[in-house]
Amino acid sequence: MKHFRFVFGVLLAGLINNGAALSMELTFTTVTGGGGVPLSVGHGGNPDGPDILFIHGFSQSYLSWAEQIDSELGDDFSITVFDLRGHGASGKPSDVDSYRSTQLWGDDIAAIIEQQKLDKPVLVGWSWAGFVIMNYIRHHGVEDISGLNLVGANTALQGAVPPPPPKPGQNVEWFGQMMSPDIGVNLKGVTAFIDLVTVEPLAADVRETNIMFNMMTPHYVRSAMMGYPSDNSDLADKTTVPVLISHGTEDLIVNYKGGVAITTVLSDASVSTYENIGHAPFMEDPDRFNSELAAFVKRVQ
Repeated sequence: MKHFRFVFGVLLAGLINNGAALSMELTFTTVTGGGGVPLSVGHGGNPDGPDILFIHGFSQSYLSWAEQIDSELGDDFSITVFDLRGHGASGKPSDVDSYRSTQLWGDDIAAIIEQQKLDKPVLVGWSWAGFVIMNYIRHHGVEDISGLNLVGANTALQGAVPPPPPKPGQNVEWFGQMMSPDIGVNLKGVTAFIDLVTVEPLAADVRETNIMFNMMTPHYVRSAMMGYPSDNSDLADKTTVPVLISHGTEDLIVNYKGGVAITTVLSDASVSTYENIGHAPFMEDPDRFNSELAAFVKRVQ
């Protein structure tokens, strides 16, 4: 099974490289996450630089961070990326409990930090990864991390954040379609989802790549992830590390106002607002995002 995951990861990386070559060479390994789930983890960049751990969102992959992997961040920082449980080349348990346990999600992050010997990394979490980071803090605290960059993230630090209203002509059934075991229906939902992530359409090859790796997340994983706690307000006082919130004003997945409002309950938080940008500022304005992330990491470490 480990051999299969390794080969599959290599093949996937090769497909991605055909569309958008990644300049940073990543070395992949398997980390044993919570409950024994194998996690596919890639590591690269400057081994002597401060550590950054990138955590992708719902139904995505480490390849979501292509604009960060293919950048100058690796000159100054040690970069770690991975596929969440149930995603990409990581293990995909079929039981619901593997995706509804705050302990398991938190343990995944702790396992990567420990087994990869990361030195107080900054955690960069996109979208659903806000929940994952909160789970880590709930069960492991903040002693082993330096800061957080929450990107279009939902943390539930003030309870559930209502979704933005749909735009005119939007496929409003996309979310339910992504839960369908019918591959054709599922593909319609995933395609609509990808088109909602950015304000400007992705380049054709990038869009195709994103659809491909989203389809690697089984429908049962997505469905199981929906039975999720919606209130992490008890963690606000425990989130004492510096927090940078990067959020687009035109986010159609996580409401901008709800995403940035958590500054009122955090002790050290700042907001970087991306005007006329959607759910993925790191894709839509990567130069600015990478520059702000670099400055933040250097400040907190």
